[in-house]
Amino acid sequence: MLKNSFKKGIGLNLLIAFLFSLFVFGVYLFSLCPTVYLIDSGELAGVSWTLGIAHPTGYPLYTLISYFFAHLPGEPIKNLNLLSAIFSSIATFFLYITVEKIAKDRFLSLLVTSFFSFSPTIWRISVTNEVYPLTGLFCILILFLFFKLPSSRLFYCFMYLIGLSFTNHISIFSLVLPLFLYILIFFRPSLKQVMLGFIFFLLGVSLYLYLIYRTLGGAELAWGNTCNLQRLFWHITGRQYRVWMFSLSLTEILTNLKIGLSFLARDFLYIFFALILFGFYWLFKNCRRLFWVLGVIFLLNLLYTINYAIPDIEPYYIPGFVSLIFVLTYGLKVLKKFFKWFFTIPVILVLLFIGYYDSTLRNNTFGLEYSYAHISELPSNSLLICNFWDIYSPTIYLRKVKGVRKDLIIIDKELLRRTWYIDYLKREYPIFFKRAEPEINDFLQELYRFEYNRPYDPYKIQSKYVRMLERFVEIEESIGVYFAMPFSDRDLFQVKPDYLRIPSGLNYLVIRDEKNAPSSFSLISFKRPKIVNDPRVKYDIELVKKMISNNIVYFNKTGNIESAEKARLWLRNFIPQF
Repeated sequence: MLKNSFKKGIGLNLLIAFLFSLFVFGVYLFSLCPTVYLIDSGELAGVSWTLGIAHPTGYPLYTLISYFFAHLPGEPIKNLNLLSAIFSSIATFFLYITVEKIAKDRFLSLLVTSFFSFSPTIWRISVTNEVYPLTGLFCILILFLFFKLPSSRLFYCFMYLIGLSFTNHISIFSLVLPLFLYILIFFRPSLKQVMLGFIFFLLGVSLYLYLIYRTLGGAELAWGNTCNLQRLFWHITGRQYRVWMFSLSLTEILTNLKIGLSFLARDFLYIFFALILFGFYWLFKNCRRLFWVLGVIFLLNLLYTINYAIPDIEPYYIPGFVSLIFVLTYGLKVLKKFFKWFFTIPVILVLLFIGYYDSTLRNNTFGLEYSYAHISELPSNSLLICNFWDIYSPTIYLRKVKGVRKDLIIIDKELLRRTWYIDYLKREYPIFFKRAEPEINDFLQELYRFEYNRPYDPYKIQSKYVRMLERFVEIEESIGVYFAMPFSDRDLFQVKPDYLRIPSGLNYLVIRDEKNAPSSFSLISFKRPKIVNDPRVKYDIELVKKMISNNIVYFNKTGNIESAEKARLWLRNFIPQF
């Protein structure tokens, strides 16, 4: 009788976990981004479609899974956005099961799981194509296994999963390292088990060999040129990003700490953040080992993220956020008699309401349209040099997946500082590359010294870099040269300083003689999102406002009042309060 009751209990928990994860998936589906978004979305979609290599750390597991999804029937980018929702929904399923095992209370488990699934940190990355939902899933799966240990078979699964998780995002080290040390100290596996477990770890992490295989196999997009073990190591460890790591001033670190804690407090509705402190207190008194392991995960993750200066840092808090989810579980467990349906359901609804406004990308086509607006009106076969990733990244999807504006030569100015990207340009634009080859090779000689830590002259490498860019302009000036530089750029101002930079829509036309400048304003076709809940979108909207304002100033200056009025009317429709 007791055995049957136990089995029914497990079956009911699995059913609740499945139904709730299905509900979460439906919520994500409703708020899903319909197309390419900002930052890395376009690049990742291009890599997924072509089975290429993404920016560091390469993300081979995500690439292989997303390649399959990108080639399913339907729009590739929608399939990839859907994949993110699937990852987070599966994480919801395993989180509920794990929390229910700890708390022995279904309403409490639903509440804790909702804090994870409907937090802006998780929700935002679950409605667009990103690598972070897979990191969130790995965090939950690893802790799911951790709470089932000790068991030799599960230990080997645990080690394999750790290895596999490293092939998605390196930030997960802040979660797996404390857990691994905990197992060594308190579960005390034998030396044989540790050695065999290490083999399983290597088996998981060996997926990184995909980066070498695809580079040597001629991947269209092969970021980092991981053709050997040295360059593979550079790519996996994010060598090119180290300039932004652990080099901040104390003021910057404290500012990042304030921002990070505000993210986490918001995710727990501020009020429940206090219960996390109570959870730590309870663990310290009653389960000190778990107090230390969860606390170290949080602190290690916090120290890493506040010492890293990138704008899209929020998803890097996922391992620490997940550790706090479990601390909250223990804090609420003591008070679980209060968490009945009449309390739990209203809190979940509040999380849904607030999370939706903060996270939804429903009908948000801004990321794609903002980029497309820079290339849609350009003359055939013209050159566009970009200095902003939000412009360049979606063009990778447009060109590689959709075949849009393949006549154009589009170059990311910052990526030119990497040898792999110059190899990419050689394959992508062979005729153009051939005409600029002497200047490119001069620059490459200096760039190799820089990449391989050999002595180099900063002035010399910069001068050859500018000369190469000038050659690009010389080759294409008879057809059309444009700079997409929505903010000031010292490098591009050094390129042909005697040439004019004339506002032309969202770009600058680079010409010698103003007589050849456009005489009218081209109506750019894209719209402002109804809900603007992303600081990056707000920033880009301000850039659009600035560029169109530059058009208005130019037309007024040249006496073209009609075009100035057209630009002003467009801007008024785009930003009603203008």
